[in-house]
Amino acid sequence: MVTKKITTLDDNSPARIIPRNHRNLTGFVHGCNDGLYSAFESSLERDALILIEFNLSVKRYLSQPRTFNFHYNKKHMKYTPDIFVEYINGKKLYIEIKYRKDIKKDWDILKPKFKATIKELSVEENTRFKIWSEKEIRTPLLKNATFLLPYRHRSFETYQLEMIKKVVSRFNETSPEDVINICASNLEARAEFLNTLWYALSNQIIKADLTRPLTMKSPIWM
Repeated sequence: MVTKKITTLDDNSPARIIPRNHRNLTGFVHGCNDGLYSAFESSLERDALILIEFNLSVKRYLSQPRTFNFHYNKKHMKYTPDIFVEYINGKKLYIEIKYRKDIKKDWDILKPKFKATIKELSVEENTRFKIWSEKEIRTPLLKNATFLLPYRHRSFETYQLEMIKKVVSRFNETSPEDVINICASNLEARAEFLNTLWYALSNQIIKADLTRPLTMKSPIWM
């Protein structure tokens, strides 16, 4: 039986504080859009937060967002998902981050928590629950996000961005290598243009298939 208790997330306060841990990696990821820090208690959670931060469809996110109360085997129990995500289109997602081996090992303990959470969320509009493992997280997209995120808010020369856009727009597809060679003739200028190109890719001004490894020869387009 699920205890009905709708929790608002308007104050962005975590429902559970992550304790210091000398065995697992803990820390914070800074959200550039809202300026908030989201805590993580494993490297896998950190990587998930990087993917979420990189996703331009995300409106906001919060770690340890909400505690679900339920009864199982005549006992009162609590469960707090790792991450809450709200998307620009209004959809909402609660995520549990777990290594596949831990899901398998602890499934009998995790299953009633997940079932209770899914049941409670079923009455909330546009809201779902998912489990993310290293299979969903540690992908080429994560490597690209980790590389490109630092460029998202870097300074750049406007004329360089306009020149890059003009060059890319001439082709159905081109590559970073070809664009930089067209835009600049010496190493210093190429480095400056490359910084601007990474900015454009990070902000999706220039497009690429970021689910595949990003190289200087990767296809890019407008």
